[in-house]
Parts: sequence; C-alpha cells; structure tokens
Amino acid sequence: MRILIIGGNSSVSRYLRPLLSEVYEVVTVGRRDCDINLDSNKSLADQLPDHADIVIHTAAAFGRATAEEIYETEKYNVLDTMDLCFQLKRMNVKHFIFISSIFVHLEETSPLYSIYNISKQHAEDIIKYCLKRDEVPYTILRPSQLYGNDPSFIKHHPFLYQIIELASKGQKISLFGKHGGRANYLHIKDFAEVIYRVVKNGVIGVYDCTTITPNTYLEIARNVFELTNNDVAIEFVKDRKESGQAFTYDDTIYKSVDYYPKFAIKDGLSEILNAT
Repeated sequence: MRILIIGGNSSVSRYLRPLLSEVYEVVTVGRRDCDINLDSNKSLADQLPDHADIVIHTAAAFGRATAEEIYETEKYNVLDTMDLCFQLKRMNVKHFIFISSIFVHLEETSPLYSIYNISKQHAEDIIKYCLKRDEVPYTILRPSQLYGNDPSFIKHHPFLYQIIELASKGQKISLFGKHGGRANYLHIKDFAEVIYRVVKNGVIGVYDCTTITPNTYLEIARNVFELTNNDVAIEFVKDRKESGQAFTYDDTIYKSVDYYPKFAIKDGLSEILNAT
C-alpha cells in the first residue's frame, strides 16, 4: 500500500514516517528535502503521482502577524488543501487523513483566536464539501498542543519551552493569574501512534485528540525543577490574565484505535531535558 505524506518536513511527519515505513511504502511531499519537492510555479496535478492508496496531510502555515502572513496562512491551509482534494479522486485515493487542530473550537473572545484556527476550520469545511462530492472517505484529527524534543515545537509553544529552559537553569518563573494557566499537551509520539492506527484500522470520521486532563504550568514548572534537582522558584503575577487554553476531553478516537496516550507530562519533560 502506498501512502503519501503531504508536509514531509513537518513535526508530525518526522515522527509518523518511521512508523508507517515499517509496513507501507511511504512517499513524502513538500517544499524541500522530500521525495517529491513541489514547485509553486507548476500545477499540483503535474507533480503528484498517478496513484496513492492513502494521503495524509500534515502541512500547515502558522503566520498570524502581518497582512502577508495572514494571507499566506489562509492560502496555504485552505486553498492549497482544496487543490489537493481535487486531485484525490484522480489518484484513486481510498482514504484521506487531515491533521487539523483542537483550536478550531476556540471562541472569538479567546486570546489565542487567530487566522491559524480560522483557516483550519475553513479547511475542514472545504474537505467535507469536496470529498463528500467526490465520495472519498476522510478522517479529520484535531490534536491539542503537540510537544516533544524536536526543536520545531519551540516556535509553536514558546511559553512551555521557556518554562523548561528557566527551570532547568534554576531561574525564577513568572506565572500569570492566581493559578498560572493550563493547556493540553499531547506528546508527539502518542499522536503519531494514533495516526498510524487510524491508517491501519481504516478509521473514518472527525475526532478531537487531546489529553484526559489539562496540564497546569505550575505542574510543568515544578516537574522541571524536580527533574533538574533545582530549588523551586515560582512567582504569580496575579494582575495578568492566565496563559493557555484547556479543552474538553473526548476519548472517542482512542476507543476507535484501541490506544490511549501513554506519555505523562513528566515523562515528556524528562525526554526533552535529556535531549538538550
């Protein structure tokens, strides 16, 4: 069976490809350093192979500051995804898997609300519309905040990795609000295993993929201090709004693939610390 991974250099792809390659023929597609390097001056139809059994779309743009970044994020995450959808029937694809984000659930009032989650929601709508028309089975996975020891995660979760860096050096950490905030950090190895099992078991549908309980930044900081044998040094800036965003847990996807996340946050932090 032949699997195309769109976004061959993404954080998800780097962990997913080794799992899939043990069983399937895997071809990566991306802008650089992939089996198929896409040329923006050529049509997608002329660059993709004639056949693939499964296509996994892991690529995403995250720009959100300037007008140019906002435009590129919407184009890359939505219009390019639409173009890809138009190719699936021609390629006789039996299953399309799209990596979305738990952030599609964000309300406009959330400080994390941005063109990223807007574009991910738009992309989901496009996929549902186009693939229903073309009768291509699809799966949409919405992971919560992914983390691991790959440096590519740092730019997406700077506060988490700042806590790790400061605590590992024994320096004081400032947390906002009365409780310091929280988020659902899902280890990349757990998420890669979920995708692998979605492929293996042919799971179809739309699923949230998050942790059972949110991780507080206070818990994270204390764990790093403990793992590095440093004295705890934490202050609360109570006049600042708490950081992060927690999401409701739904284990439907884990039941479907017979796998629940195994990495506790302390285990993931230990792995990061041992790698640096």
